[in-house]
Amino acid sequence: MKREAPKGSVLTPIIFITFHSDIGISLNNNIIHLFADDLVGVISGQMGIKYSTQCLDLEKRCKRFIDYLEYYSVLTNQPINLEKSVVMFSARAIGYPHFDIYFNDHAHTKLGWSKLLKSTKIKIRQRISLIKSFKLFGCTSPSLRKALFSSFVLPLFTWIYPIFPLLSKKQQDDLSHY
Repeated sequence: MKREAPKGSVLTPIIFITFHSDIGISLNNNIIHLFADDLVGVISGQMGIKYSTQCLDLEKRCKRFIDYLEYYSVLTNQPINLEKSVVMFSARAIGYPHFDIYFNDHAHTKLGWSKLLKSTKIKIRQRISLIKSFKLFGCTSPSLRKALFSSFVLPLFTWIYPIFPLLSKKQQDDLSHY
């Protein structure tokens, strides 16, 4: 049985958020954010303990969160799209720890911002190329291109701004040149 609403419908995000309003309780009271049909879970480590101990504790909490999410998914008959699922780790440490985190028997060992930043840069390039193509065919004015840039490209940059301090020096330099 297919369980999805029409793409682009105004009601789809409202139905999704209403249907999953209890997910915060079900996910062991972790910090969660619902936006349209997406879920973000935030699991933070403990402060003031050794880095290795903090990593072990964080891995345990991540596994528990994933177990609760899988259970919630089965309980609500709402499948999880593994193609869109991303796990990120952010810390002010020299290296990243190796976590053994499995989600529906899929290992998530690559943690970090690189994959997300790369896909965002690709989206930016594609959208800028599309906007430039309007100019090549003489179908647009500078004010329309500026409006298109502000609507479709600038938002991709603005979401990066809050996470910029969390990125590595190399990622920060790369984005600064981009």
